[in-house]
Amino acid sequence: MISNFKSFLVMLAVILLVTDIPFTGGTSVQLAGVAEAQDPPRRRRRGRRPQPPPPTPEPLAKEEPLDEPEGEYLAIEGATIHTITGPVIRGGTVLSKDGKIVSIGVDIAVPDDAQKIDASGHHLYPGLVAFRSNGLVGSGEAEKSQDPFALGTVTGLAAGITSTWNGSRVSKLIRGQVTDLTLRRQSFISISYRSGNPGKKKELREALEKVQEHLRKMEQHALEKQKDPDAAAPDDKWIRGPYAIARSLLLAEKVAISRVSTIFDLREICQLARRFGFKMIIEGAEEAWIEPGLLARCGASVVLTPRSRRDRDESRGAAGGSSIENARILHESGVPFSIMPASKGIALWGLAGRDLSHLPLEAAFAVRGGLPEDVAVESITIEPARMLGVADRVGSIEVGKDADFIIMDGDLLSYMSHVRWAIIDGKVQYDKMEEGLLDHIRPPGEDDPPAPDDHWPRRLGDPL
Repeated sequence: MISNFKSFLVMLAVILLVTDIPFTGGTSVQLAGVAEAQDPPRRRRRGRRPQPPPPTPEPLAKEEPLDEPEGEYLAIEGATIHTITGPVIRGGTVLSKDGKIVSIGVDIAVPDDAQKIDASGHHLYPGLVAFRSNGLVGSGEAEKSQDPFALGTVTGLAAGITSTWNGSRVSKLIRGQVTDLTLRRQSFISISYRSGNPGKKKELREALEKVQEHLRKMEQHALEKQKDPDAAAPDDKWIRGPYAIARSLLLAEKVAISRVSTIFDLREICQLARRFGFKMIIEGAEEAWIEPGLLARCGASVVLTPRSRRDRDESRGAAGGSSIENARILHESGVPFSIMPASKGIALWGLAGRDLSHLPLEAAFAVRGGLPEDVAVESITIEPARMLGVADRVGSIEVGKDADFIIMDGDLLSYMSHVRWAIIDGKVQYDKMEEGLLDHIRPPGEDDPPAPDDHWPRRLGDPL
């Protein structure tokens, strides 16, 4: 019996050594298994054959470079790029595809078949945005009112303007077509609230009050209808004319626009806007410098003409009149503004100096009054685009925006600079040296060029 028991113990020891069965209970075996799963190399028990390493995968074949994706590319190379909302890039490249900006920088891969413009020594800006204009684009729907070969479009492009508001829509100055010109259908509500017309002021104020009360009743009706589905709605058939204008303002469907000059009228209209909570754009605002915080508090935007002159009203015995520092003071107070010349068209009888062909010069006069140069450039690019609701597409050079540019032969705010090329949707719309309009003025962009063979005005003794 004892020898049998000894034989059993020997056999059991041999089995344990061969099969690697642990001597511990079930719980410890489970814990050891978890530890081994977490860290197999260190926890592997003696006697267990290690797993063979996984086979080394065969190296993948080198992927062949893909062909350039199809599209129409334009690369402007070597220019000083004024992005407006970002840094200034010197000697950079802007690449666009199918009318949209796809890349901006210094080291950019340009497709071989891209159209290239060597803009070395030139300045690249986004196309200028004229807040309002006359004669540059059609007055109504493009298909019905736009002349695709109008001289106004050419002169506008020569002035660097690529987008503008004509009263019914924000449009691009694209030549030779009447489709795809509209950026946005935009109509402001024009209101008059000046001391010179007290009857009009009273009419607008009373219309806003009456419509505001009607909107309160409509809110009350909505609550009543939850309890009584048959509750009658307040009558609204009377809402027409000035009442319809008031409702569109109170519901923020439209933005009010008004020409206001004196500080007295500015106070009145800002008080009205704050009371009824509507958005507003003020044109003129010559005396806004007297109390700039007024416009900031009512959230108004302004369209300024820095060279506009207004004399002080001596009868009021207070500060008044225009100031060349108006733009600087409003900027320091946080009031957004765009700049426009006095004339909304382009004069064709000579260098008038106060029309849209001198939009950058008007901004330069604001710099004369202390406005920073970069802010002056913003006031004729991104700021009017924001006010017109099209800043998502134009007004600055950013990836994803429309490829609308102007290439200048000098600084934008210099009276000596000219537009060399104007580009809209990635296509050249104006080339100074190909138009025959301004090609005789400083052809290569030099400061002191020789007189052209055929010049105007002719001097005494010149052959006819």
